[in-house]
Amino acid sequence: MTVLRLGEVTSTQDVAKQLAADGAEHGTVVRAERQTAGRGRLGRRWASAPGDGLLFSIVLRPGGLLRDAPLLTLGAAAGLALALDVQVKWPNDLVVDAGPERPPLKLGGILGELEAEPGGAVRHVVLGVGLNVLQRAFPEELPWATSLWIQRGVRHPARSVEVDREEVFERAVAAILEWQGHAERLNLWRSRAHTLGRRVEITTGEGDDRSTVAGLATGLADDGALIVDGRPVYVGEVGASQGAASG
Repeated sequence: MTVLRLGEVTSTQDVAKQLAADGAEHGTVVRAERQTAGRGRLGRRWASAPGDGLLFSIVLRPGGLLRDAPLLTLGAAAGLALALDVQVKWPNDLVVDAGPERPPLKLGGILGELEAEPGGAVRHVVLGVGLNVLQRAFPEELPWATSLWIQRGVRHPARSVEVDREEVFERAVAAILEWQGHAERLNLWRSRAHTLGRRVEITTGEGDDRSTVAGLATGLADDGALIVDGRPVYVGEVGASQGAASG
C-alpha cells in the first residue's frame, strides 16, 4: 500500500483522482493535514484543523459495473463503523447515538467519486474520508459534531483518554480495504445501522422537481437503496443530510 502524506492541499480527492487517472494502484492513499477546498457530500465544505482529524482519500479498482459502485461506499462505511465501534447513518455518515428523539452525533463521513468506461464498467473509485479524532470541542454552529477523543472521554470519564491518530488511520484504511468489496458488507451495514427503525426525511430531486420522502426506514435493499415506507430511495436522490460534523 502506498501512502502519500501531504501538508496542505485543495482536497485529497483532487490529488487522488489525478493519481487514479494516471494509473495509481488499488489501495493508494492520499493523506493531508489541511484542505483549503475539502468537500463532503452534496458539495458541503469539510474542514479540520491540522493535527486534529484525519483527511484522506483512497483509490480503489474494484472492477464490476457502475450500478454496483454505491455498495462500495456502504461497505467502506460499515467497515469503518465496526473498526471504530460506532454506527452508520445512511448512506455514509459515521455517527454516535445521542439518545431518544435526538439526532445522532456525527463523527465523520465518506465521499465516493468514480470514473467508468463508456460501457458501464468501473475504471476506478476514489473514496474521500473525513474523521474527527482529537478535537476537544466544536463551534456552536456544529452542535451535533463529536470526535473519538470526546466519545472515549464520555465512555470512560474516570480515566485519562488516549487516542492515537496514527493507529486510527491504520485501522481505518485496513477496514476500508477489507470491507469495500466484502460479501457480507450489506449485512454488516445493517448490523451497524443507526437509520433503520427510525423516522427519516429525505429530499429527492432538484429545482422544481424537489420533493421530500418522509417515513419509517425499515430496511436496506440488496442494491443499496434505503426502504422508506415501502419505497426504495437511492443515494443519488438524497438532497440533504442531518448533523454535519465538519462540513
